Amino acid sequence: ISYAVTDDVSVSYGASSLDYGDTQEDQDSSAVSISFTAGGVAMSASHQTTDNVQGTDASDNSSYEINFSFAF
Repeated sequence: ISYAVTDDVSVSYGASSLDYGDTQEDQDSSAVSISFTAGGVAMSASHQTTDNVQGTDASDNSSYEINFSFAF
């Protein structure tokens, strides 16, 4: 889901679940991001987490990403 707060700012959230059946844990992922654009400058940041990677219990990942772009 994404929401344009203003013409320059957007916020989004996403989630997913992967069912490996009865023999493994479900893999659950979620992410949130925000972006800001002003003229030729854009900035964005996001945070993503995944629990039970490939159905393995207690195998969790988390990551952050920050982006800057400039157009001349």
